[in-house]
Amino acid sequence: MGLRYQYQQQGFVSIKGLFSELECDQIIEHALAMHARRSIPGCFSSDPQSDDPLQQYPRMMHPHRVEDLSLQTLKHPKIVEVLGKLLGQEAVGLQTMIYWKPPHARGQALHQDDFYLQTQPGACIAAWIALEKIDAENGGLTVCPGSQVEPILEMTSTDTSLSFTDSAVQPNPIYDHQLVEMGKGETLFFHGRLIHGSKPNVSSDRFRKTFICHYIPKLSTNYNKGYDPQVELK
Repeated sequence: MGLRYQYQQQGFVSIKGLFSELECDQIIEHALAMHARRSIPGCFSSDPQSDDPLQQYPRMMHPHRVEDLSLQTLKHPKIVEVLGKLLGQEAVGLQTMIYWKPPHARGQALHQDDFYLQTQPGACIAAWIALEKIDAENGGLTVCPGSQVEPILEMTSTDTSLSFTDSAVQPNPIYDHQLVEMGKGETLFFHGRLIHGSKPNVSSDRFRKTFICHYIPKLSTNYNKGYDPQVELK
């Protein structure tokens, strides 16, 4: 099954070893250096005294705007090559995020990324890089294969003891829920309307470190301008 065919049919493809272990370690090292600063405007602010692990290790938003390695990761030639194959056209970068998901952290309820990015025509696409081994114990990603054919769906209230977001999509029961286990350096590319989410990290000592990039087709004329500026990938 070709990459583009699988992406069109299932809404996602996973590519093992797209990033080397050294590249993953370098991203983690830079993220730790930023975290040690405790606060970077527009990126994150941590609270080491909080009882909530997600306040101690909050997600970092748009690190590519403040840190060069993150920008280079967003523009990584291997990612750009895959984007071209999956989309059949050029893309531009809009967002980066670093998720720590420390032990005992809540997950994120089922959602579609384009609920937030609002891409038209077409859809956004994520490149979700596993910086370490990811499985059910440390809160791996769950996807609903084929659900990318749905429109942007209504979000309704959800259980905030399990999710750090307070709303969720209720998928049609025709869709299965598939856990995506990933090795270090493996990268999951998925469609902006694919329903996905994650459960809490139930490990006592394992993080679930990931670097996430979002892109839109270069020909898209409408999207949430709150994600500007666009980043050219060449």
